[in-house]
Amino acid sequence: MAAAIEIRESQVEDVLASFPHIAQRVLGLDEAPRLVARQMIVPSGRLDLLYATKQTLTLVELKVEDAKLEFITQVRNYLADLEELQARARLLAAPIVPVLLCPSFGHRVRTACSHASVQAVMYSPDEVLAEFFRSLRPLAELIALRPTDLGLWNIHLIHRALYELGSAKTSKAVATRIGLSEKSVMNHFRLAMEIRLVHRQGKLFALTSLGSNYVKARSPDMPVDHLSEDQADVLRGFIVKDPFASATIFGIYSMVEVVFNLARNGYPVSRELVISHFREATGKLFEWSEAKTAYHGTRMYSNYAIELGLLGRSGDSLYLTPDGIRFILLLQLHKSLKMIDVVGLGHSSQQPGGAK
Repeated sequence: MAAAIEIRESQVEDVLASFPHIAQRVLGLDEAPRLVARQMIVPSGRLDLLYATKQTLTLVELKVEDAKLEFITQVRNYLADLEELQARARLLAAPIVPVLLCPSFGHRVRTACSHASVQAVMYSPDEVLAEFFRSLRPLAELIALRPTDLGLWNIHLIHRALYELGSAKTSKAVATRIGLSEKSVMNHFRLAMEIRLVHRQGKLFALTSLGSNYVKARSPDMPVDHLSEDQADVLRGFIVKDPFASATIFGIYSMVEVVFNLARNGYPVSRELVISHFREATGKLFEWSEAKTAYHGTRMYSNYAIELGLLGRSGDSLYLTPDGIRFILLLQLHKSLKMIDVVGLGHSSQQPGGAK
């Protein structure tokens, strides 16, 4: 028995209307078609898709169910409507190829299509959606983000190296000034680059504009490892506006989002509950398969969120702070805008009226 298809016609139509190369493959065309109309109102109803290729128009009636004889009548009616528009000079005068697009065709329906001069084209709705996702390369890159483990449990650990960049420009010079190994300094710089405080050019390191603002926001009368409220505010503002800027930033916002979502089950949220959900939400299910690595990753990113004032901790319980609540609400807005921008698809409006 064939698997049931739970995909709407409008969803497949969205893809075919927005991605010419997918429409070309599905329809078996020699070139990518240009969309002339979608849900075009004609006397007999609403025509799904009308394309132009070279000197030909292609009329497409799309279904996500097995082909039926009445679908052929529907296509022939649409064809007559378009030919009438051509006769009245209201549509490009070009040969029209009528196409019935269905997941499967029985012998009787295929024969009837041939007799009615309607092209019977078989396709897979699920493959159309799969190809649509594969075509969204920028979105795929965002989804590929995974939080990284740079071996630093807290953000403030990078301060000593960060504050020396005003006078030292290489990892070796910074290491000499603060008494750490060059390898340790490089780890600090990697985290600083991940949270966009430092950029690198060859062997030279320098503060970014965000990094300069972060350094200026320090409390000069506090120890070097102190992360001030102003510094936390600088980083919070950046993460909210660009939640996909790096794998580490993705990890920080994901931690807060996981705690926010889990709060529906009970509050405060136990770290034990956060561990499995954070691992799955960040795509680390297999990399952090061991309990120890999952614990370390969760602890590291919860520490980052706590330092930024987004979470609070008491024992093994995590709390959302007022800044954390504001952060997550703003984040939802900016994340949605970012995703819409990456996908590049607005909502395709349909013309009102007419029967399907």
